[in-house]
Formats: sequence, structure tokens, C-alpha cells
Amino acid sequence: MQINDKLKSLRNERKSGRIGQRHAEHAEDIEESVSFSDHLTQQVNTHQAVPLRVELGRMQEALSKAGDELERNPTLGNLEVFRALLASIVKKVTQQGFAIDNLGPGWQAQDRHQIIRTLDEDATHLLDLVLQEQKDRVAITRRVVQIKGLVVDLLS
Repeated sequence: MQINDKLKSLRNERKSGRIGQRHAEHAEDIEESVSFSDHLTQQVNTHQAVPLRVELGRMQEALSKAGDELERNPTLGNLEVFRALLASIVKKVTQQGFAIDNLGPGWQAQDRHQIIRTLDEDATHLLDLVLQEQKDRVAITRRVVQIKGLVVDLLS
């Protein structure tokens, strides 16, 4: 699979919030004898949650492949794929690795304190390792984005 195909699939996954036509046709084919709870149990069993470590491992492999491709062929498409994969790893760890608790007596923000709890210590360590491993590539992307911004400023 080429990098541009990966980018298209990443964009399509973000946009696909609606029920697809295939799913709507499938819903019509379900027999009326199956109860909702049976159907729900079947769906839960078929879509077991992937552990965070496994999912982050897959994402890390994809990120390293995208980084290698970026080093071999430094195009804007490869840069965008690398940045999207890196952002998705960081988002996944921050959403599932941390929890924010609000403490305090009042309703207003200045009366309350926020406490950040670490839920998955391994995920945060893995994120640190990924960022350390990809440090040079992240610096390259930062530089390219900065140069791209300068070009836009010169044109305007």
C-alpha cells in the first residue's frame, strides 16, 4: 500500500461517521426473530476491544514505516501522513492514558482544581519512546512546516 493510499484511508475514516449503504442493506436482511439483545451480544463479541498496547504497537510500526518513507522521499504527502500518524498516537495516549478529575466546591473554573491521573503508565512510556525515536523526523517536519509558512508569507 502506498503512502497516498494510507492518507486517503485516514481521511475517509475521519469522515465516515454515517451509516454506510452496505450497513443499511444488511440491517434490512436481519430476521425479525433475532432479539435486539442477541444481536447486540453478537456485535460485541465480534468487535472485541483491542488492548491499548497492541493498538499502539501497530501505530508505532506504521509511524516508523511512514518515517522511513519520509526520509527516502521527502514529499508533502509523506509529510502529511507522518504528521497524521504521529498526531493519532498522541491523541490515543492522551485520551486513554490519562483522566482529568475536577475537585472543588464551586461551579466556576477558578473555584475548581483539575487533577490529572495517569491511567496507563505503559502507554505514556511508549509515547515517550516513540517521540524519542522519531525526534529527528519530528524536527524535519517542524522545519518543513516552518519553511512552508515562510513561502506562504512571501506570496501574500
